[in-house]
Amino acid sequence: MDDDVTLLRYRYPDGRLQAAFPLRRIEETDQRFVGWLPVGSEIAYWSTEAGDDPRVVPLAERFRQRLGYSRRTWSGGSVLRVIPWDEPWQVLHFWDEHGVFSGWYVNLESEKQRDHLGVTSVDWHLDLLVSPDFVVTWKDEDEAAAAVQTEYLRERDLEAARETGQAIARDPEGFVDAIGHWEGFRPAPGLDRPLALPDGWDAPASG
Repeated sequence: MDDDVTLLRYRYPDGRLQAAFPLRRIEETDQRFVGWLPVGSEIAYWSTEAGDDPRVVPLAERFRQRLGYSRRTWSGGSVLRVIPWDEPWQVLHFWDEHGVFSGWYVNLESEKQRDHLGVTSVDWHLDLLVSPDFVVTWKDEDEAAAAVQTEYLRERDLEAARETGQAIARDPEGFVDAIGHWEGFRPAPGLDRPLALPDGWDAPASG
């Protein structure tokens, strides 16, 4: 794997692989990693056993089946991710097709595990959207409510997601100030080249 590429992986609560994203390193410190996912990159994303996106399955049935992952291509625009090592969230920055910043997507998730390929987390299904003018909206509340009744989301994790999201929603401007203002970020020449999943990306969890 290239020295400037880190692999972000998500696992289901039982340790099975859920998703994988190669990220080009923009910044790395003792506190966090900032990575760029170029459009057109090879990723893995959660799926049904038939390879379909689970969100095409009715919500009442979505988590009543064995879920896995499938290889896909990242579409819809490049994304900047700010990933703190020790916090139960990460923040995705999105721009529209004209390069206008469209907001922050706060993915609520477990604290991170680091390994030689990158970083791994468990998604909690509940998320926040923060608009450019700091209006906060909860996302996927129905999905989290469905998942918590199954093996795919523990009750204590959903409660942690709610508490974390509520704290962010109380002061979204302060939250953004703390992560840094990346709204004006533009990739340097060459950074937008699509990435491939590295060797070993689908290795089972150690331990």
